Amino acid sequence: MEDLGRQVLVTCEHASNRLPEGCELASHLRQRHIAWDPGALPIAEALASSFKAPIWKGEYSRLLVDLNRTVGNRVLMRRVSDGHRISFNYGLSAADRRDRIERYYRPYRDGVARHARRIIARNGHCLHISVHTFTPALKGTVRRNDIGLLHDPRWGIERQVCVQLRQYLLGATGLVVWFNRPYSGTADGILPAMRAALSPERFVGIEIEVNQRFADNPVALAEIAEQIATGLRRSSALRRGLAI
Repeated sequence: MEDLGRQVLVTCEHASNRLPEGCELASHLRQRHIAWDPGALPIAEALASSFKAPIWKGEYSRLLVDLNRTVGNRVLMRRVSDGHRISFNYGLSAADRRDRIERYYRPYRDGVARHARRIIARNGHCLHISVHTFTPALKGTVRRNDIGLLHDPRWGIERQVCVQLRQYLLGATGLVVWFNRPYSGTADGILPAMRAALSPERFVGIEIEVNQRFADNPVALAEIAEQIATGLRRSSALRRGLAI
């Protein structure tokens, strides 16, 4: 599938824990999952490099404005995250919220949508890979999978591709790979929004969720990215669906 890269778009919404001047957060909180997705960016960059594909990376912390939520979602600008008070999100006026959305949110979300449409116009289809990571445990519940393949089973070929990708990953890595865990592939996020705007015959969206227990292991992250790329290249469902 040497032509697959022409149809791939990689995004990493929670790539950064950076905050603009005036938004203060204790350094130990900035390193926690509430501020970003540790380990997600190296995987996303490795996938983009493997496919020679464009990549969009969130430049600021999810606490400023969450690029993986839609406008109107109550957690778009969280005031409390995992029990921690986010002071710079208190007392925001309607104008303050609009300014953040226009300054930090719209350029990313609108840019990704335009890029996907451009790929479809040029190459017929777009495979959008959105990369995230998740905490090993949340609120006392242990997440037992290593990788989650989030998708909409009713949308085009996404289910078929994920079935084949999971089968490959299980054999190649021995890691625990589940569908739509620890989150639903149809919950509010960038990929459901993209699906709503595009066609199932032209657009395939898969969110890759990786357990943050690997976040401090660059070798493991690189291996996971390599195996995901290989699994996608070997997917006969993807080959047929993207007309390659």
